[in-house]
Amino acid sequence: MGDSLFLNGKKIHSDWFSFLTNENRSLVANIETEVKENGFTPSAENVLRFLSFPLSSAKVIILGQDPYPQPGAATGRAFEVGTLKSWNQPFKNISLKNILRTLYKAYTGGDIKFSQLKEKFDNEFPVLPPGKLFSHWEKQGVLLLNTSFTCEPGKPGSHQKKWEEFACRLLPYIRDNAPLATWFLWGNHAQAAAGHLHLKRKIETMHPMMCYNKPGRDTDFLFGKVNCFEPFVGEIDWTGFGLNKGIKNVPSLFQ
Repeated sequence: MGDSLFLNGKKIHSDWFSFLTNENRSLVANIETEVKENGFTPSAENVLRFLSFPLSSAKVIILGQDPYPQPGAATGRAFEVGTLKSWNQPFKNISLKNILRTLYKAYTGGDIKFSQLKEKFDNEFPVLPPGKLFSHWEKQGVLLLNTSFTCEPGKPGSHQKKWEEFACRLLPYIRDNAPLATWFLWGNHAQAAAGHLHLKRKIETMHPMMCYNKPGRDTDFLFGKVNCFEPFVGEIDWTGFGLNKGIKNVPSLFQ
C-alpha cells in the first residue's frame, strides 16, 4: 500500500493477516495523514505494536483508552509508562501504583499503601522493573491494548475520534480470534468500548485511578469483591519472580 509509518517494517504476526485487509490498511493510511499534521505519540514503530502479539495465545486482554500525552511516556502498551525506570523513583501515575497494590493483594491478601509496598520490592515482594514488567506479561499472553493509538503530544484524547472506526473493527476481530481470553475492563471507557461485543469472559471493575475503601464500591479495582489478577496467578506470573507463597486456590470464574 506504499509507504506506511505505522505498518511498514513492522513484524506482524500471522494472526493479524486477515484483519489487515486493503480496506483496513487504507483506514490506517488516512489516520496517518491526519495525525502527522500536528505530531503524535508514541513513536511510529510503537503505534500499532499489538500487531506483533500472537493473538491466538491471548489469555487476558487489558483494555485501556489513550496513550500518555507526555513525551516519551507512551509505549504502545496500555498503562505502561516509558519514562519510568524504577518503582522507587518518584512518579505520579496513580493507576500504576494501584495496579501494583492490587497485585500485592492478589498474592498476599493484604492491602498496604504504595509507600509501604515500595519497601518490599527488593525483598519479600519482588516485581520486575517498569521497563520489563509489561513485556513479561505480554510474553505470557496478556495483551495491553488502547482503543486510541495516538494522541497529539500534550493533548490527551485528541485523536480518539480519528481511531474510533478502526477500534470498532479491531475489537470484534480480537473477540472472535481469541475466544478463550478474559477481558479486563477497568472503568467506564473500557466497559463502553466493549459493550457491544457481548463478551462471555470479562471482569469489570472501576478504573484503577480511583480506589476507595468505602461502602457501596463492590467493583472497586483494589477494594472490591473481585481482584482481577487473583484468578490467574496459577497461569500468569504477574510479578516476574514466580511467586506463589500465600496464594489461595481460586476457582475458575468461567466454565
